[in-house]
Amino acid sequence: MSGIALKITSLLVRTIAKPIGNAIKAQAREHERFRKLCIKFAQSMHSTEIKLRMSLLGENKIRVKPLNDNKAIEQGATFISEFFIFSVAGSLILYESYRSRKKASNERDALADDIAVLQSEIEYIKTKLGDINIKLDDYQVPEGYKPKYIKLENNNNNNNNNDSSKSESSSQPPNEEEAKS
Repeated sequence: MSGIALKITSLLVRTIAKPIGNAIKAQAREHERFRKLCIKFAQSMHSTEIKLRMSLLGENKIRVKPLNDNKAIEQGATFISEFFIFSVAGSLILYESYRSRKKASNERDALADDIAVLQSEIEYIKTKLGDINIKLDDYQVPEGYKPKYIKLENNNNNNNNNDSSKSESSSQPPNEEEAKS
């Protein structure tokens, strides 16, 4: 699914979630079990809220008056409907986050595969060049590039030693044995 389609679907689900939340409120007034659940839930929320407020003010022993049934039904249904809307929105955000991480992971894996293929091609070319006696000892990575994943067997010390031995040998005429090799 493309990014735009996902965003439109997300907006559609959020828009549909609001009437569903209102339907939850209406069901709380009509069905006995759901009404009792809302009342119990709202009373416990009210009791906890009042106790926390009073403990912040320094009052420890208080008696909380219960809410009347209509107010408890309204508060419980409102909380449940808002929780539903919030959970829908949160799940959409989590899904979109998961999808983008998965996409980035797939891109990293594809890039790593491409690098591995290129490395194997380089090794293949090196072996073929070795078969026809062409040496790549003087190859150096261009300045400004710092390969992180490519394995280069290019040691600066070895190159410096080889360069100095080549310059010494180039000033002397080659032996017959060196000319044959």
